[in-house]
Amino acid sequence: MHNKDFHVLALVKGEHQFVYIFDEMGWDDLVETLCQQAEDPNLEFSWFDAALLSHRAKTQIESANETNTDVIETTSIDNETELDTNAPITSRLPR
Repeated sequence: MHNKDFHVLALVKGEHQFVYIFDEMGWDDLVETLCQQAEDPNLEFSWFDAALLSHRAKTQIESANETNTDVIETTSIDNETELDTNAPITSRLPR
């Protein structure tokens, strides 16, 4: 399941500041950008930096997917069940 969350990664290294804004669908583009920057000898950006940021990006995406799945699972009810949010929890259970 794909979510529409935007994620931000930032790295400050020397005088350079690297900021990436991406979503799950932009994962391939992010990795390509990190690789290109790691190959650029004019940037203070190493392959280690690329690996670290790609790992953090993947972790953010996975965490967002888990959170979104939890929200969907906890809020889904069948259409025939009407909830009274003021009732005690035991009386709100589906029958």
